[in-house]
Amino acid sequence: MSLKIFSLSALLLASGISATAQNASAIQANGNTVQLSLSKAVEIALQHNLNVKSYEVSLRNAQLQLQQSKNNALPNLSANINQSASFGRSINPFTNGYDSRNINYNNLGLNAGMLVFNGGQIRNTVLQNDYNLKASQEDLASIKENISLQVVLSYLAILNSEDQLSIAKSQTEITKLQISRTEKLVNAGSLAPSNLLDLKAQLANEESNVVSFQSSLDLNKLTLIQLLNDSSISAISLQRIQVPTPSSNGYDTGIDDLYAKALAIQPLVKAADLRVQSALKGISVAKAGTMPTLSLSASMSANQSNALTMGYFDQLNNTQNKVISLGLNIPIFARFANKTRIAQAGLQRENASIEASKARLTLRQNIEQAYVNLNNAAMKYEAGLSQVSALEESFRAAESRFQAGTIDFVSYNLQKTNLDKARLSLVQSKYDFVFRTKILDFYQGKSLVF
Repeated sequence: MSLKIFSLSALLLASGISATAQNASAIQANGNTVQLSLSKAVEIALQHNLNVKSYEVSLRNAQLQLQQSKNNALPNLSANINQSASFGRSINPFTNGYDSRNINYNNLGLNAGMLVFNGGQIRNTVLQNDYNLKASQEDLASIKENISLQVVLSYLAILNSEDQLSIAKSQTEITKLQISRTEKLVNAGSLAPSNLLDLKAQLANEESNVVSFQSSLDLNKLTLIQLLNDSSISAISLQRIQVPTPSSNGYDTGIDDLYAKALAIQPLVKAADLRVQSALKGISVAKAGTMPTLSLSASMSANQSNALTMGYFDQLNNTQNKVISLGLNIPIFARFANKTRIAQAGLQRENASIEASKARLTLRQNIEQAYVNLNNAAMKYEAGLSQVSALEESFRAAESRFQAGTIDFVSYNLQKTNLDKARLSLVQSKYDFVFRTKILDFYQGKSLVF
């Protein structure tokens, strides 16, 4: 199982698909709105996620396999009862002579057996299944962490969309105010009517952007609802969280230290290492097939027939037969089956080692990528702060000059558009930084919940 990490911006790309967004709105419109905190969202998703349930079933199966491998060391005990009837000329079971009567014959038996030695096959199978069980436990922990991370990402994507929608709405309010001022100037003859028409066209464009951001918000909410997989939840409202401000200082731990810590705690790596140990025991299990097998068995039987006039229990008492035996089975030639099994077990160990190396490589690459992305997001945020501050000053000046009629609408609109884009980009880089931080927290085993 591989960990899937999605970028925050990837969840926002679908904002332009209006039909899908309308479907998302329709889905969320049904039912009461559920108030969710981040911790509650994670809890619900883990409770209802089908992948989690599937891994839980696999874990229970591994527990049964381990228990059965332990039980295989126990003695076995069985009983048998046989009843037969002969008609016509039959062999008397007591005299071994022919008898013309119809003869009923009853046999009772009790058998027990115990494996004394089989080359350590049972012991190594128990150890192998114990490693498999522990690996399944790590798999379950990993899928739960993966789901939790996806919920956190989806939650942040919704907050990001809400903030961007808020900015888009405030942009339309500014334009509406500007339209109101411009109408007065046009009516007073200070500005040409074309300026008012241009502003109304701009308002229409900004209102279209509001619809687009609302669509993105609806889609992101739908994504979270689908992650929750709770049929009772069709509409949600999220509790706002205190999102940390990005810092150019970056993460408080270096890549090498992050990787070392992640190696020690990440379930995917631990599961891969446990499967290497399981494969090693698999070789020992295969080699046991070349060893002699020593077994102990015992049996007791008694017979009863109408061929004797003696009572039922007297016959059973007089015909008791007790046997105890010790058997040694020495494999000599098995058509190279044991050699093949040993070779296959060796290949399984080799493949398990490769998978463990791949898990480490993937972990290292994911950490490096998240670390670089975090630093880039921090720098982008700080650059965005400076850009927004400068553009706000420039826009205020442009707005005054536009009202005074010293610049045309195109120059004014360019300043406003640049400011709007910078504000939206700043929000995006802020949430991107926070998510990258959470990825690195995830690799260190820190809480994903704020």
